[in-house]
Amino acid sequence: MSRIFRCSIILILLCFAWGTLQAQSADSLLVVDDIQFDVKDFHVDESTSELVINLFAISYSRVPREFKMNTFSTQILDQKEQSHFFSSIRMGNVLIAFDDKQNYLHYLLEEDRPVDIQIIVKDWKKSDEPANVKLVFESSEEEGKFLDVPIVLKK
Repeated sequence: MSRIFRCSIILILLCFAWGTLQAQSADSLLVVDDIQFDVKDFHVDESTSELVINLFAISYSRVPREFKMNTFSTQILDQKEQSHFFSSIRMGNVLIAFDDKQNYLHYLLEEDRPVDIQIIVKDWKKSDEPANVKLVFESSEEEGKFLDVPIVLKK
């Protein structure tokens, strides 16, 4: 009987631990305005001194929707909470360089089709650790209303 009791206790603890792990991964899921954002990776390219951030976005909307990013409001914050402008942003096949002075990036998102987003920051000091990306885009529910979404960068 004590062997069955021990096995039952171990099984209950394993189930509890599994439920806790599932809850943590669900909490770290970032879905805003029916768009899921995920960090693929980020690194500093030492040869060019550029910070390269690779994200992807997936739309849950059943109909294709226009994604309108405010590029000048989209910034990268370091651990000291200093903001940095991008050098270039690529979303799918759309590329915007900071020097183009183009305020908006437009992209047509389709349901369940992930799209890559790459943000590059020139002259990044290796000693500065990036903390998050502040992504700013227009709400699908209210035209002219922009959502400010912090995407945490963790290694």
